[in-house]
Amino acid sequence: MVSEISKVDFIKAHFYYWKNFFQMILNVSRTYSNYFIVLKKVLSGNFPVKLIMRNGRCTSIHTFNAMYVLTFTRNLKSVYCDVENDLVSISTKMLPQNKIIFHGGVNNGDLVHGFLQEDYGKLPIKNKTIIDIGSNIGDTPIYFALHGAKKVIGLEPFPKNYDLSNKNIIENNLSDKITILLAGCSSKNGTITINPDYESNHESKLIEFEHGKQIPLMTLEDILKQYNVPDESILKMDCEGCENDIILSATKELLQKFSHMQIEYHVGYRTLKDKLEDSGFSVSITGPVAIDVLHTLLQSIQEFLSVFGFKKTGVNTKDNVQFRKKHKIGYTGFIFAKKIM
Repeated sequence: MVSEISKVDFIKAHFYYWKNFFQMILNVSRTYSNYFIVLKKVLSGNFPVKLIMRNGRCTSIHTFNAMYVLTFTRNLKSVYCDVENDLVSISTKMLPQNKIIFHGGVNNGDLVHGFLQEDYGKLPIKNKTIIDIGSNIGDTPIYFALHGAKKVIGLEPFPKNYDLSNKNIIENNLSDKITILLAGCSSKNGTITINPDYESNHESKLIEFEHGKQIPLMTLEDILKQYNVPDESILKMDCEGCENDIILSATKELLQKFSHMQIEYHVGYRTLKDKLEDSGFSVSITGPVAIDVLHTLLQSIQEFLSVFGFKKTGVNTKDNVQFRKKHKIGYTGFIFAKKIM
């Protein structure tokens, strides 16, 4: 994985991780009067966690994402978070009702980065068709639709996310612009078994379950043909690691169907960058930033201690996706690609 980034990038990636980590701690301490207990319980996955805000308001959360969203939006008057009903409302003049509703926005989605910080603001969205691989709760498709996209075709393989995305699209009266498919994207056609009750989040990877529902896997070529996607469309991809499989297996002719791409990479960028440049795109990179460092370190310590008979305690794996997976350090950022030939 490290070979996918330079040595300088490797050092910077870990520097940025710890810089962001300590900034998060500072922001949490400014938001909650019981911040030490909050951090201890959240980082160990010991949910639920009672939050006592600096303004005296109290609430209880069940995910890291909830703490992150509440912390980031604490001073934003345009954002209202209903923790009990897992709902986020954002004031806007882009809709007749003057607000955007996101069911599942507290515990899921990536509203902070994708919507509020406009991670996709560089894309020339207006009047374009967007293929959105990894639509989650519909937050990015809704962002694209509100910023002038002609049509958005999104893929989301996790059933609960798929249901939430459709609920949000209907709630915000955008059904005429957005179509969400209950499907994953892959280099080959097929199916994958997904537990329909799985509580996924925006960082969940697409893995095979022992029991569950058969979810179709579509190739990029399938999507373009079946939905008559016009040339010069835009590809957005955030599928937690599937990007290499999909892009590296695609032909130059297929990739040239897109005028622009924005891909979130998770294992470094070198191979993807080379592929896109060889396919006639100018490419720029952000990051990388190391991810999942702390949980990987804690996991390694727990595994080491278990050799000597120590058992990990105080971790509730039932309520938190982060503690139901094997952790591994990754290196993430965005690849921006613009067709030049």
